[in-house]
Amino acid sequence: MKNFTLVSIAIFFTLFVSCSSDDDDAGSQDLIIGKWTLSERVQNGSTTELDDCFKTNTVVFLADGTLKSTFHRIANNSCEFSHEAVGTWKNLGNNKYSITEGDEEPYYSCEINEAGTVFSIEDRFEFQGEQIIQKDMLVKN
Repeated sequence: MKNFTLVSIAIFFTLFVSCSSDDDDAGSQDLIIGKWTLSERVQNGSTTELDDCFKTNTVVFLADGTLKSTFHRIANNSCEFSHEAVGTWKNLGNNKYSITEGDEEPYYSCEINEAGTVFSIEDRFEFQGEQIIQKDMLVKN
C-alpha cells in the first residue's frame, strides 16, 4: 500500500509539473497568434467607411509562422467568399512584425498595440496615378 501511495504521489507530481510548464509556455505565446478581423481602414489620412461584408475579412496567424487570410466581397446582393491567401509572419521585436502573403513583398510596417488587441498593417501603393498610404486595423477575436 505504501508503494501505491508513493507511485500515486509521483504520478500526480509529474502531471502537475507538466501542466504548469504548459501554462508557462502559453503565457509566453506571441501576441500575434490567433484570428484577427478587419475593423478600420485609413487611406491618406482619411478613414474609409467599411461595409459589414468587408469587415468579415480575417487573418489567422499560427504559431508555426504561417498565416491564412480570407477575403469577402459583395456579389449578387450578398456577402460572398472571394479568395484566400497564405503567407508567413515574423516577429521583429518591439511589437513589430513582417508579414508576407503569396509572392508579394513583405509588409514591414506591421505592429500590435501594447494590450495585444489591435494589429495594424500599413501599405503604400499607386492606384490610378495616385500614391496611396493605406493603414488597416484589425482586432483580435
